[in-house]
Amino acid sequence: MPLSHTVEMLGVLGTSSYLAARLARASRLAGFHRYAILAQPRASLPVMPRGYRVEVLDPAALAGHTVDADPATQARRFAAGLTCLGVFEPRSALTGVVWLGAGSYHEDEVAVRFQLPTRCCWDTGLWIEPSRRMGRSFAALWAGVGAWMEGHGFSHSLSRIADYNLPALTAHRRMGGTVLAHHSFVRLGRWQWSRTSRPRLVRLAPAAPPPVLDLTALLDGLD
Repeated sequence: MPLSHTVEMLGVLGTSSYLAARLARASRLAGFHRYAILAQPRASLPVMPRGYRVEVLDPAALAGHTVDADPATQARRFAAGLTCLGVFEPRSALTGVVWLGAGSYHEDEVAVRFQLPTRCCWDTGLWIEPSRRMGRSFAALWAGVGAWMEGHGFSHSLSRIADYNLPALTAHRRMGGTVLAHHSFVRLGRWQWSRTSRPRLVRLAPAAPPPVLDLTALLDGLD
């Protein structure tokens, strides 16, 4: 894709993030992530399409299906207390999943623990079976998320999305989603730095607690 077209689509900041992330990955010594923190209001989520249903899947139920997350990732997410919702089409085939949690979320792409506002949950790992991505599974899954949120007293779901991931950002904006903030993380070797996390600079180690990024102040932006 020509650079001029990329800039036109993503803007200067999005293009810079995209290029920085690519260069960091290519180096194999560094990492760069600039996240948009997105709030998805429950009130604007779609209604359940006719014939579809969404169910909570426990580890045994999920193990009977093929999804994008491997068994180790599934086990880690269940151990972290996340809830897996699965969407089923009229012919009873599982066509997508999403993972939801509350209180805090330990990110697996960078070393950070997001502290969430009280009336917000976190959504991550959304996956739709590739052949169903032009159908109604996406809307049905989010309708199920809305019902789950209502049952748990949550008004919004938060998530992090790479700021250059236009398809995901556009899909959320169509459902009334709003970008509330941006946060960047830079890794060099075994060190990670982020201006907004506490502490800002950490030495990465398996047993070390991750830095905390407190998102509770974002609650003011949701009112």
